Amino acid sequence: MDMPFKSASEITAMAASCFPLARAAATGIDQDVLDLVAPKPKQEAKKLAALLRSGKIFDKGILAMLHELVGVLDAEIAEIAEGTYVETRYDHSPENVSDYKTWGQERLTPEADRLSNALAVVIELYATLSAVHDILRAEKALEGLRAAA
Repeated sequence: MDMPFKSASEITAMAASCFPLARAAATGIDQDVLDLVAPKPKQEAKKLAALLRSGKIFDKGILAMLHELVGVLDAEIAEIAEGTYVETRYDHSPENVSDYKTWGQERLTPEADRLSNALAVVIELYATLSAVHDILRAEKALEGLRAAA
């Protein structure tokens, strides 16, 4: 990650990019997560989706809620024991000169695929929000050091 030395306009653009990511994450939570997770994480995910949709992405606690949801989704995907299956492909064409006429391709079950799609968007939002918070925190620390010098 080549985050250091970002200009103010780049930081502003990065922060602004969090808003559409938040809307996409809220949609992913609504459509792909809520009906596949346990009741307690479901309520937390609903609350998070509402906050993201309302644009409160820089409020205190949002990063922790995103981090918690990443853990829940990761555990749910791992818990789906049959989260993958092997789809067998065949190629009997004369152009196939390999020794193998069949091969297996690993696929996710639809439930695991839905959770994985939502997880990808949530992780992207989490990483971008974290970067913005880190840069702003570093700027604040530097201002304090400069004022003390």
